[in-house]
Amino acid sequence: MKKTFVTIAAVLLLAAALVIGFRLYISWKAPEGPVPSVTRREKPTTGESRIIDLYFSDADGRRLALEAREIPWGETAATVLWSVQELISGPGKRNLSATIPGGVKVRSVFVRDRIAYVDLTSAVSSNHPGGSWSELLTVYSLVNTITENFTEIDKVQLLIEGKESETLAGHIDINRPLPGRIQLLAGDW
Repeated sequence: MKKTFVTIAAVLLLAAALVIGFRLYISWKAPEGPVPSVTRREKPTTGESRIIDLYFSDADGRRLALEAREIPWGETAATVLWSVQELISGPGKRNLSATIPGGVKVRSVFVRDRIAYVDLTSAVSSNHPGGSWSELLTVYSLVNTITENFTEIDKVQLLIEGKESETLAGHIDINRPLPGRIQLLAGDW
């Protein structure tokens, strides 16, 4: 009986170690090897331009709302960087509000395995006004702007100063790649 108990306990411990190890392995998101990234606000070089939808906050700060903007189009990472810079610059319409706090800069952008990695300066956290809903709108204005305009991107991993972070301002989990959430849009869809 004692041998059986010890054997079962050993098997359970081994199984638990394997499960924990597997979860740690799949939760680690940093891409392996060198990846091309874009770090400057250079215009994408194809000479083309397209109209994209930027996701800002509505006037009441309750939902996301769209603003169309024409941007230069080219290589994916460069165009994503340009799109995020346009989002950071704020809306052109008076009835919309910025979702990204002042002082935020994009450090780099790279794309791998249908995930866009967007590395922002720490101002995205330190200058954030706080509140769970405001943080949700900030996160998904970025994520939706990218996933809804770039068919080759399914998810967005937000990085702060080159590192994964649990949250931007203490509420919304950003430690994994996030898919878009268009249900945060105002209006009838």
